[in-house]
Amino acid sequence: MGQRRPFRGRACVRAVARGEPMGSPGMKKALKITGIVVGIFVLLVIVLALTLPFLINPNRFKDDIAAAVKERTGRELVIQGDIKLSIFPWLGLQIGPMELSNAPGFGGAPFAAINETDVHVHFWPLLHRRVEVGEVKLDGLTLDLELDANGHSNWHDISERLSRSTAGAGSEGDSGGAGLSMEGLSVTDSQVRWTNAEKHQQYNITDFTLTLGAFAPAQPVTMKSGFDFTGTNPAVQGHVDFDGTGTADFAHKIYSTDGAKLELQAKGDAVPGGTVDAVFQWQHEALNLDSNTMAVNGLAATLYGLQLRMDVQGKDISKAPSYTGTLKVDRFTPRDVLKALGRTLFTNTRDPAALGNATVAFTFVTNPGSAALNGVDIVLDDTHLTGTAEIKDFKTDALGFDLTADKLDADRYLPPQQPGTPDRPREAVDVDKIGIPLRTLRSLDLSGHLHVGQFTLLNAKAANLDMGISAQGGQVRFDPLSASLYNGALSGDIQIDAATDSPEVSENLKLEGVQLTGLSQDLAGSDRIAGTLDLDSAIHALGRTVGELRHTVTGRLSFAIKNGSLGGVNVWDAVVRAYADAHHQPAPPSAVPRTPFGELRGSATMSRGLLTNRNFSASLPNLALRGAGRLDLVGLAVDYSLTGKVLGTPRSAPGIDLGGLKGASVPLKVTGTLFDLDVQPEFGRK
Repeated sequence: MGQRRPFRGRACVRAVARGEPMGSPGMKKALKITGIVVGIFVLLVIVLALTLPFLINPNRFKDDIAAAVKERTGRELVIQGDIKLSIFPWLGLQIGPMELSNAPGFGGAPFAAINETDVHVHFWPLLHRRVEVGEVKLDGLTLDLELDANGHSNWHDISERLSRSTAGAGSEGDSGGAGLSMEGLSVTDSQVRWTNAEKHQQYNITDFTLTLGAFAPAQPVTMKSGFDFTGTNPAVQGHVDFDGTGTADFAHKIYSTDGAKLELQAKGDAVPGGTVDAVFQWQHEALNLDSNTMAVNGLAATLYGLQLRMDVQGKDISKAPSYTGTLKVDRFTPRDVLKALGRTLFTNTRDPAALGNATVAFTFVTNPGSAALNGVDIVLDDTHLTGTAEIKDFKTDALGFDLTADKLDADRYLPPQQPGTPDRPREAVDVDKIGIPLRTLRSLDLSGHLHVGQFTLLNAKAANLDMGISAQGGQVRFDPLSASLYNGALSGDIQIDAATDSPEVSENLKLEGVQLTGLSQDLAGSDRIAGTLDLDSAIHALGRTVGELRHTVTGRLSFAIKNGSLGGVNVWDAVVRAYADAHHQPAPPSAVPRTPFGELRGSATMSRGLLTNRNFSASLPNLALRGAGRLDLVGLAVDYSLTGKVLGTPRSAPGIDLGGLKGASVPLKVTGTLFDLDVQPEFGRK
């Protein structure tokens, strides 16, 4: 072989180094030689790019590719179409239809299939160890994910094999894709099927499309995707669209999206209310796999007539995730939201203006087992509620709370009364039909405290209602229970045993200084009784409704009513009339049917709905009453036998001599009902 000649292109360099001008003979010669060499090299590359695909048949490697896939996944890969190779300016492959076999026991349908794959890589950057990928195109991708009746999946074996094969594959200093760039990704006409034989469910994603813009590590990339979905048991169908900008920093394992928008339309039995049209937007979302944290800032959601705004941060998200954040719901109409959710029963309220407006705001802290809401600030119509709440245990749905409301008119949210007509007045509330919500009480697991500044129920009003509430396993307790009630005070506790089909209610209540005039007027629409009530009771009863409880009530009570009056009857007038009739004297003029008294007092026992009072006493003008009797708590029928001691010298009515009543003892029989008493003095006629 001859002596190797030096590369003539160096002549150009030497000429420049010697300071020869560009037009000198030496420089011209050097440039000419260099141009010829470069031209020959380019020509060789072009010839190679044109001829190599014909010299190398990539289809000869189908079996090798299938064997490699078999080794890595344990599955059979079938390449049905041709593999086309290109060299320049792209090193690329076009692969026709391919199928990856399913796991044993999951039928003959392929686990994954694709119609066409088109991948190209820039040739020149490869010489500098840079991977610059053109637009990657995947068409007709189909993925079949299944769980059998025993809970086994058809992907578990692949994930295990891939995990083993990639364990330790990374080396120190690995860029994790830092040298990879891609001009775009296009996924078209693809679908995913999810089948759960154990729960008889099947969900399908169809017409899946994904478009990514030019991609480079740690650089923003535009993203756009959409798909249809259907499902069974329960039935659902709908569509999802996503648009945003994403960034993948492989070196630092940080992945984020910015200016993102996700739109969801869905309908079916699985959707609350049957249909939903929702939009989710966020300013920034970041996932840091290195620090195991995440954050979402400026999240706004619109659904069911609600506009929510949220910020959230998470840590230790792969093992024991915990999250903190804030949630605000802008002013909305609860009535419209309930209708949209299909809960129209709750919108049938006595006050048609109720559930008219609301706002919600709170901060939250969650961990794998519980969640706490702090700074709760809720406005519902005229009620402002503040405090804290928590889910103590996600497994048991145990709840806790400490809430304060400025005022609450519960009557606004009760079912409406029947409308009245001239022939048929509006029906009053039938207290006997008020029932105990057994299913709700049995499902409760909670403990908490509630304070209400002004509270109204069944038109009865209370102030400073303070109530401790606990419930578990159908055992419900209100303790302590206190309130300011018509210039007096209520205290005590109430227990409900709702664990059985025959619930038991027990209560210990104490009333002190309660003004009966306002209470009876508001509660029963009557001023029949007035005075200041003191009451101490301990009772229990069995039944599902107030009516049933009245039939079974058992216990004891003591009462005293001072400085009051009883409407509908005038005891002294009844005594005077009976005395006049017994002594053949003219009947006195009619008196106002109302009996004033200084005090009514007594104690009683109750058994199976019957109250027995053996020490009744009353101090009336001119009379001191003593005796005993019974009150049927179901029909409120009264049967009392009393003795009235005439006090002092009663003033005689015109034409009537009452001198014989001085110091007399008068037997009285009291019957009728509690609201329509009949008093019959028993004088012997002379």
